[in-house]
Order: sequence, then C-alpha cells, then structure tokens
Amino acid sequence: MLKGGVIMDVTNVEQARIAEKAGAVAVMALERVPADIRAQGGVARMSDPLMIKAIKSAVTIPVMAKCRIGHFAEAQVLEAIGIDFIDESEVLTPADEQFHVDKSKFTVPFVCGARNLGEDLRRINEGAAMMRTKGEAGT
Repeated sequence: MLKGGVIMDVTNVEQARIAEKAGAVAVMALERVPADIRAQGGVARMSDPLMIKAIKSAVTIPVMAKCRIGHFAEAQVLEAIGIDFIDESEVLTPADEQFHVDKSKFTVPFVCGARNLGEDLRRINEGAAMMRTKGEAGT
C-alpha cells in the first residue's frame, strides 16, 4: 500500500488534498511542526483529533498521526477516531522516557522510528508493523 511512495506532512485539509493529488501514498496529520513547538518551550503532543478527523474525511489515501512515546491514552484516542496508522514518535515530547506503548493491544498498525537493529527489534517485539529511520520533522 505504501511501497514506493511519499508520505507528506500536512497541517490542514487543503494541504492533504494537494498531497493526494500530487501522488502521495499517505499523509501525516500534524497541527504544527514538533521542532517548532519545542523550540518555543512547548510540549509537542498528539495533534487535535478534530483536525485529524477533518483531514481523514477529505482524502482517500491513508492518514497517519503521531502520539508521544509511552502515551497509551493518545494512542487510544487516535485508534478511536479511525486513524489508519499511529506513529509513536520521538519527535514529540516523550510521555515516558523508558517504556513505549504496548502496540499489541491495538488493531491500528504502528509505525516507529529506530536508530539501530536493537531498537528495531524492541519496537517490533512491542507490536510495531512498520519501522523508519529516526528523524526530525521539518529539518
């Protein structure tokens, strides 16, 4: 489904529609770029569920959204609103420095970042469906 394509970061319905028309295979719904939020001294959290739902209803491609590392409740909210993929993301402010979400408790697939094989295997053991290299959105 996502093979050979681009996942575009979008912050509103208009951007999501443009990304879909341009050939994106999925969009990542972000309220703001997490690096900008942290640079201003804020806590980078999951995006507004209403904004995510609006994007989801506007496009036919999969919609992804980020939750904080270890924040089970944020992941539950994303699953409840019908998101296609949850990205338990290191670019958001971690809720738990030690433990990640137990992804096996969810029906929605998780995407996770890793810097090495050990991290990859830990995330897969927790139930991650897809892995990516760790990065910083907007940089």
